[in-house]
Amino acid sequence: MSYSTDNLSDAGKITVLTAFLGVIIFVGVFLLNVGGHQFKEVSAASTATTSVTVVNTPPVWTQNAGEEFESSTSSPTDAGQQVSWTAIGTDPNGERYYLLICSTVATPTANANAAPACDTPSHQWGVSASTTSGVLARAATTTLASFAESNAWFGWVCDSNPTSPRCSTTYTQGSNATSSPFEVNHRPVFTAYTNTSPGIPGASITFYSTSSDSDVSGIADQVKLIVCNANDYSTTTDLCGAGGTLASSTFFAANASTTYTIVIPTQDQNYTAYGYVVDNHNFEASGGAQGTSATLTVSNVAPTVTPALININGGSDMTLTVAANQTPGFTLQFTVIDNNSCQAVGSTSEITGYIASVYRSGIGDAVCDGSAGAYNANNCYPSGVATSTWNLNCTLDVSSCSGPLDTSAVYNCTFPLWYIADPTDGTATSTQYPTQNWLASVQAADNNFATGTKASSTNPVEVRSFLAFALNTLTIPYGSLQPGSQTDPIVSTTTLASTGNVGIDQNLAGESMCPTYGSATHCPNSATSTIDANEQVYGTSTVAYAGGVALSSTTPTFLNLKGPKSTSTSTPATKNAYWGIKVPSAITYAGNYTGENTFYAVSGAAANW
Repeated sequence: MSYSTDNLSDAGKITVLTAFLGVIIFVGVFLLNVGGHQFKEVSAASTATTSVTVVNTPPVWTQNAGEEFESSTSSPTDAGQQVSWTAIGTDPNGERYYLLICSTVATPTANANAAPACDTPSHQWGVSASTTSGVLARAATTTLASFAESNAWFGWVCDSNPTSPRCSTTYTQGSNATSSPFEVNHRPVFTAYTNTSPGIPGASITFYSTSSDSDVSGIADQVKLIVCNANDYSTTTDLCGAGGTLASSTFFAANASTTYTIVIPTQDQNYTAYGYVVDNHNFEASGGAQGTSATLTVSNVAPTVTPALININGGSDMTLTVAANQTPGFTLQFTVIDNNSCQAVGSTSEITGYIASVYRSGIGDAVCDGSAGAYNANNCYPSGVATSTWNLNCTLDVSSCSGPLDTSAVYNCTFPLWYIADPTDGTATSTQYPTQNWLASVQAADNNFATGTKASSTNPVEVRSFLAFALNTLTIPYGSLQPGSQTDPIVSTTTLASTGNVGIDQNLAGESMCPTYGSATHCPNSATSTIDANEQVYGTSTVAYAGGVALSSTTPTFLNLKGPKSTSTSTPATKNAYWGIKVPSAITYAGNYTGENTFYAVSGAAANW
């Protein structure tokens, strides 16, 4: 079938439309005329398979990566300790994932069926184990001393898809205190350790360290010195152990030092003193001096005696009771203080000796210094003399020292005094030293032969006057006289010895004399056979009979004998009295006449001693 185009061009817009519709009608009639059979044969064509590749989708952040425990300038991680990170990643395909921490921002590599890796091994801080999608993952690294102080980190989550493993499109760096970077705290350096001992208890000892810390991130680190009694510093508690702490310093920029005052008491010996240096994050130093003992030497100190604790005779006056000899049983107690302890190392006594003196205060402890040469039984009793001369017997009261933490020990002593020990009681007329008293001084010595300063008692006592005498002449022989005659001058003597500590005078009385006199049978009142007592006279020298003092048979009469005080322990002082008698002319009975005179000693005036 053909169509003329001339008519199309001449017909205008209506002719064209008519022609187009005709074509449409023609096609429709044609298709209907073809028939159903011919149409079915055309639609029996083969099928084509369609395909598309869907790319693996990487995990996404459900919880951003962050430090598990803060690692910041204020709370750094000690070298050798772990820094750890946690995060939660969710994989759209439900696949397991890894948390990867790198030191650079470079995109990491995801690995099929394996853990991912940072761009280079040196840039990788850590990677977690394979973790279920949506579950918390943890990665960690152990810090090293070689690490920088401040270390940046970048966190990624990656899957291990076997065909197209992928990492997250973004990294995270935590937030606030648990964000990048992590901080590494390096150990301080501790290379030398000394102290200023020896020292005595009560003295201050300084411990010095050569120490420093190079960390400057944030605020520069400082160092502190801790001194322990034992090698037991705990890195867990940052404290000395059961041995205890001797001293601890404040923080120093470098070369920390600290002082220790030696406790009273402390036994004199060498002690261990272990030094440790830590920084202001309590990280222990490295170096040869860490935990090294610098010997702390405590020196011996001489013991002392407390003046107020020197006690003579329990505070009571000393009374002599034994004539011409020593009166025993007086007491002396003193307390010794030793700042090294009253107990020495080995549980023996630290106090091993003493120098003691008991003396009249007017003599003083400078003269009565404890030496044998100072001995004078009148006024100075030093421990330096032999016990045969003065038996000072002192015993340490072991119960008074409770152990090494006790400073004091008590000595209990007994001693005698000779009968000539100067009395200090009375008045200016009755004794020589009424304004004085008796004291004791003591020096103590320790097991190192150190002798302390002499101490004198502040609690004086008196030695009381002791009137005692001995009549050395037991008979007064007048010889042979005729009635009416007399001894002229008086020449017979009696000797009175002072066996106490005072000078003596005497009162005298007598009995009449007769041939029948006895102590129980006195003479009869007879003019021819009894010589009255007053026919006897006495004096202090060989005066004429008429110058003597008549003896009384009723009232004792005084003789100002002026007997001196004894000053020798072996030879008591003596004084003679002279005697005479007159035989009355009325006496007619011849024979041996006897009687008895009585001597009463009295303390003489001090001026006559």
